[in-house]
Amino acid sequence: MRKSLYLLFLTGALFFFHVPGAFAQEPQEPDIDKIVSTQVENLTKTFKLDEVQVFYVDSILQYNYPAMMDELNKTKRTGASNDETFQSISDKWMAATDEAFEKVFTEEQWQKYLKSTYGKEKKRRDKRISDRQPAR
Repeated sequence: MRKSLYLLFLTGALFFFHVPGAFAQEPQEPDIDKIVSTQVENLTKTFKLDEVQVFYVDSILQYNYPAMMDELNKTKRTGASNDETFQSISDKWMAATDEAFEKVFTEEQWQKYLKSTYGKEKKRRDKRISDRQPAR
């Protein structure tokens, strides 16, 4: 089960923003701890992370995921409804996560990451970020 980190985060964000709660209740916020622990478990198995790397990856995700959700929530409260805006926020946080992972992973692990589904998502995200940048 090799889902990309990006898709997991985006799915969580989309679930939070687009799935109405039963009986007109507010949507339930995704369980951050469960999402992070599942993702850490997947990354650990896929890239054979050691204990120190697991600690760092968990810390990175425990910080970045709630920060991304907070920013998405703030943007939503301003009345923004443009999917591009939400995609931009998600891309920013996922790029930060990738940058942090690159520092934690060994060169071999990072190359394997780039060749995996995670890397394919990173490549698409990097292209979107590049396309948003004004031409100089």
